[in-house]
Amino acid sequence: MISPPPSFIDIKNGFKSSFDFIRKKSNVDNLFELDNEKFWQSCWIVFFINALVAVLASYGIKASFDISMKANLLPKLLLITVIDISLFAILIYYIFKNLNKDNLFFKFIIPFNWIQAFQAFIMLSFTFFGLFLPASIFLFFGFALIIFVTFALWRLGKDEVGFSGWGAAGLIILSVLTEGGIGLISRSVSKLFI
Repeated sequence: MISPPPSFIDIKNGFKSSFDFIRKKSNVDNLFELDNEKFWQSCWIVFFINALVAVLASYGIKASFDISMKANLLPKLLLITVIDISLFAILIYYIFKNLNKDNLFFKFIIPFNWIQAFQAFIMLSFTFFGLFLPASIFLFFGFALIIFVTFALWRLGKDEVGFSGWGAAGLIILSVLTEGGIGLISRSVSKLFI
């Protein structure tokens, strides 16, 4: 059964745990609660962040958009977001199951979702502040954040779950390919309405 969305405290704790993991303060077992309810909360937070990006994208695609076209586009982008989250979780589960690591699924997917949501939230903040301050300031910080998050996700797969270095990199690449493939679909859907 799907758990309700995370509360403000859950979001604060999830982002704090993500930040602590990125900074190597502790391991996953000490930072994250690993159960079914926390899995759904991690999926909800990824959905909320991606929905925010979808809203900004759909209403910022073209200033001359008719409002009814924007209203039709947004639900499609949100559906694509749900498909992206679900597809990645299903693929990861079957990879873990085939490697007899299905007991480690929560240990990987919950921190992975929270860390990605944390990165997206910080990048959205950079974008927002970039409207008022020179964007070049945030370019450096954004690039550094991507490097730190990518390394943290790699450590998650290698050190916490026990994949080889290449296997951990493969999980990150799978995430990028899934997101990129879904992004191409959303782009083609967007072009239908322009």
